[in-house]
Amino acid sequence: MSERKIADRLVSIGEGLYQFDTGYLRAGHTACYFVLSDHRAAIVDCGVTASADDVIDALKTLGINEQAVDWVVPTHVHLDHAGGAGALMQRLPQARLGVHPSGKDHLIDPSALETGVRALYGDVFFEREYAPIIPVPPERIVTLEDSSTITLGGLALSIIYTPGHAWHQLGVIDPRSKTLIAGDAFGAGYPALAQTAQPMLVPVTPPTQFKPEAYRATLHRIVDEGVLQVAPGHFPLICDVPAAAARLEAMMDEGVEAAWQVDSCQALEQALVERWAKWLANPAQRPLFESLYGMDIWLTAEGVWRWRSKQEAAS
Repeated sequence: MSERKIADRLVSIGEGLYQFDTGYLRAGHTACYFVLSDHRAAIVDCGVTASADDVIDALKTLGINEQAVDWVVPTHVHLDHAGGAGALMQRLPQARLGVHPSGKDHLIDPSALETGVRALYGDVFFEREYAPIIPVPPERIVTLEDSSTITLGGLALSIIYTPGHAWHQLGVIDPRSKTLIAGDAFGAGYPALAQTAQPMLVPVTPPTQFKPEAYRATLHRIVDEGVLQVAPGHFPLICDVPAAAARLEAMMDEGVEAAWQVDSCQALEQALVERWAKWLANPAQRPLFESLYGMDIWLTAEGVWRWRSKQEAAS
């Protein structure tokens, strides 16, 4: 976990809205968000279990104690976004946890999540980065449907359904700054590669729920919502939403096209690097891109490859 000072990891991105670097894997990799209104708070995305103390400390620097947190909302139940939910709920006596109905059972009993992650990353990685995964009591969970709202003091936050990356993914819109807290619905960014006002983004397409048509529809919906900025789970803040959506859609289409042109997932990994490196503002940064993309590339390729395999099996 990150050893940087809490204050250095906390950034104001709008009225009563803060981005916090959870410290997962490396600086600038995974964020959660704090929404504040009328001395009450919501936490959107949770980080991992080891993030919980830092999340609580960050809120305290904003004048919010454990009793003043009303909501914890994982955008989806992948462990970099929801792994710390159980640990946080143990610390937050007034909070309710809001999640898509399809994600509820995984938070009550996270054993299937643990099994899947161990299979993907291995036991050593799981124990180092995620363990333990603490269940959330079912009576503290509220299921959130598309177009529902949650209230925070006098503020109503809108919930929108954003499948594609995961079937159970939600986004949260803060109407004050017209910011969508998007989880992984709007790609992942690499701040070190930003050479222009447009951040370097890549689609996030892990197994097993990646669906191109749903991903594309979600990008279009986010644009149509008219939000002025998107706050992703994996940095940085996105301010030109239509342009970023168009790039992500084009890159996803390139990735799907590549999947049909290669004969293995390993070959698809290299094809994605080749195709997506062309979007770098500075071609000289390709070695850095490949280094930072690192662990993400094989997971992204695996998701697209499994999607292709499902299409072949269904035909």
